[in-house]
Amino acid sequence: MFISRFVAWAGGACALGLALTAFGQDDTLMAPISVEALAFDDQDPSQAIEPATVVTGPALIRKRGQTLGATLADTPGISSADFGQGVGRPVIRGQAGARVRVQENGLASADVSTLSQDHAVSIDPYSARQVEVLKGPSTLLYGSGAIGGVVNVVTDRIPQSAPDGLTGEADLVRGDSTLGERLQRLDITGGMGDFALNVQGMKRLTDDYQANDNRRIDNSSTDTDTYSAGTSYSGDWGYVGGAVSHFGREYGIPGEQSQIRLTQDRYDLKGEVYDPTPGLNRIEFSGAYTDYLHTEGEQNNPEAFFDNQETEFRLAAEHAPLAGFTGIFGLQGFDRDFKAYGEEESFVPATQTRSLAAFLVEQRPIGELWTIQGGLRVEYQDEDTSGGRRDVDHTPLSVSLGAKRAIGEHYLLTATAGHYERAPATEELYSFGPHEATLTYERGDNGFDEEASNSFDLGLRRIKGRLRFDTSLFYTRYSKYIYQQSVDAGLNADGSGVGVADGIADRVDEDGTFDPDGEFLLVDYAARDATFYGGEGEVGYDLLQGAHRLTARVLGDYVRAELDDHTNLPRITPGRYGAGLDYDSDTWLGTVEAIRSTRQNHEGPLEDETAGFTDLTAFIGYRLSGFDASQALVYLRGDNLLDEEIVRSTSFLRVPQPGRSLTAGINVKF
Repeated sequence: MFISRFVAWAGGACALGLALTAFGQDDTLMAPISVEALAFDDQDPSQAIEPATVVTGPALIRKRGQTLGATLADTPGISSADFGQGVGRPVIRGQAGARVRVQENGLASADVSTLSQDHAVSIDPYSARQVEVLKGPSTLLYGSGAIGGVVNVVTDRIPQSAPDGLTGEADLVRGDSTLGERLQRLDITGGMGDFALNVQGMKRLTDDYQANDNRRIDNSSTDTDTYSAGTSYSGDWGYVGGAVSHFGREYGIPGEQSQIRLTQDRYDLKGEVYDPTPGLNRIEFSGAYTDYLHTEGEQNNPEAFFDNQETEFRLAAEHAPLAGFTGIFGLQGFDRDFKAYGEEESFVPATQTRSLAAFLVEQRPIGELWTIQGGLRVEYQDEDTSGGRRDVDHTPLSVSLGAKRAIGEHYLLTATAGHYERAPATEELYSFGPHEATLTYERGDNGFDEEASNSFDLGLRRIKGRLRFDTSLFYTRYSKYIYQQSVDAGLNADGSGVGVADGIADRVDEDGTFDPDGEFLLVDYAARDATFYGGEGEVGYDLLQGAHRLTARVLGDYVRAELDDHTNLPRITPGRYGAGLDYDSDTWLGTVEAIRSTRQNHEGPLEDETAGFTDLTAFIGYRLSGFDASQALVYLRGDNLLDEEIVRSTSFLRVPQPGRSLTAGINVKF
């Protein structure tokens, strides 16, 4: 019965799309793509020194999932740390949590998603015009803690220019019984002279999903809503504007009774001034205040509260060429007031964190073939806490150097090296107590010093021609790498008792008393020297060119992470490889892709091995003819078409992801 309703709905969507009109050839695939988060944002990512990935246009429509992690999970070098369907934080080259900065238009998401894997990122992929992933020197523009990389979500909540009349985008999505997804979204921008107004709204519901073999995962439903209003004034001199936005999500912890309900209200100010004074090409300024709260507990009975109020500012200027150098320099700072109360009050104490940083990125061509780039960031951060714990401060210093060389017209060789330092995160310093949602009893260490790393990256790209590829190798050596590890000591959480190691991860009760049958897994934050190395790559070849473009792709990535004694680090992405086929014409576009995640048999101590799986996905879209500049795309997407059990080794909660599913949608631009 559901199939007949699904087919009827898909047919209705096609009819609706025909009525709404659409477009011919999508220029997105052919138009130059710029990365707004790069130091020099007018540069195509294929020409950048540092590795940069951009997901935009039809590719973003095809990839968009419920979370940023799910949206980027099939990108070489990127995975997801999921916690059911409500949570999915990006993992870059095996790095997650505080080492991957997630931001919106250059400013942090300002949630508590780094505090624990069950906490969602407060940015929805459907709010994005494009999603950018950076590694290397440009990450120093945003935070010394972003050793793993930066995920920048570009939204149009504050228009940079006023359109002539009304422009916008609308989405309607329906999923089959595996997910039971229902999504509606509208994004409208209107212009009147030099003034612009943007209004956005989205509502998405999903039911408890089915894993492979139609196994229903209890308490896995989600309810997400976002809305915003922004305005700006622009001219030849630049623009200035502001926006107010709301993000809300309610989701369950699969297999438990716990529900998380989060809300975040955000107030943004952003602007840019062109040629403000001799010697400066432009000045950018932005600031945001966020008020975040989420509760945990059984339905209608919250037992724990996480409250985060954060103010961040960023000021950057691009100077005119000086001795052949062009560059970006500026200041960035934030003030975060975090507290947890209720059952989680002892988990992480109330903490106020202040940070102020100065940054500089410079670039210079040398002859016709070489370009060099360097970055520097110095930061001061202090944390004032409560509960008798020691206040701490850190001064991380990070520096990077990169170079690229053109080899003929088709090839580009790149290399980067950097020394990065990161101040420990609040949870790494002060955690001590039970966390109900993850069923862990966590212990931090306020004696941690700055985490330091020396990183090297070598890349080779073929950027033109029928054959194109982008490959890179990396090696990172960490000093005092901070990570979570299970404990096998047979002691109480406060260290008392008579210890007996038995090769089984310790469990304790809510009071921290050792109990082999206890509800909570005892985990420590530890700091030890570690090494990460690996690589990623993607190769594409145009089988057909012209009006009918057919491209075959192969891709893969690999990460190895171990301590100095050759002990494996936990929750690391396994090796992956895959192939895809992409088709594009005036009316049709489609993709078939299969990615094999290998068995993760390099599991950490007291960690379970995860099995390999093959994720087969397919997407087919039809562009509808119409009038004016309206564009419409009706599509059908299939995920996990082999109905495999997908359990990611990067995730703390080892719950299978959805089984075979179909989603139909229509995207309209006008």
